[in-house]
Amino acid sequence: MRFATAPALPVSPVALVTVLVTRAELPEAVFDLLRVAFPKDTADQDLFWPPDSVHALVFDGERLVAHAGFLVRTFYVDGRPIETAYVEYVGAEPRRSGYGTIAVRAIDDEIRRRGFALTALATGSPEFYERLGWRRWRGTPAYRKPDGTVVPTPDECVMVIDLGANVDLDAPIECEWRAVGDIW
Repeated sequence: MRFATAPALPVSPVALVTVLVTRAELPEAVFDLLRVAFPKDTADQDLFWPPDSVHALVFDGERLVAHAGFLVRTFYVDGRPIETAYVEYVGAEPRRSGYGTIAVRAIDDEIRRRGFALTALATGSPEFYERLGWRRWRGTPAYRKPDGTVVPTPDECVMVIDLGANVDLDAPIECEWRAVGDIW
């Protein structure tokens, strides 16, 4: 397995380094890490990430140990469209090492810096995100098909951080349908 080396930075080789990169700067080692972290995932990562996506990479010395990314999506809360920073593919190896927390905090800082009013994600590990300040969506999640049909997805665990959108966590929430990766 390949792991990217940390960019040339004035730090000790045993220090943790977190860098933010765009899709164009994303090293192949990220895809290796994500294949390990998400072994059942079938998304084509080369097609999945749009050019405007942002990625936090955590290096322990020269070894890539964690990733968190976000892309911009439109969510509808009780019918109101909100440009949302949607967090995807938070992965760390080894797990439960603190590396994932570092990656999430770095991506959260960047989302706040860019002035998003809402950030969201879907997860099977809500406890991890709750301890980082995320809140579970209590309303019914759904997605919108290209023809406008709304399809409920009640089994999705959607989580958000409200950064000024003033959303009601009990309201319906919808994301747009997408062809690459999971809908949520």
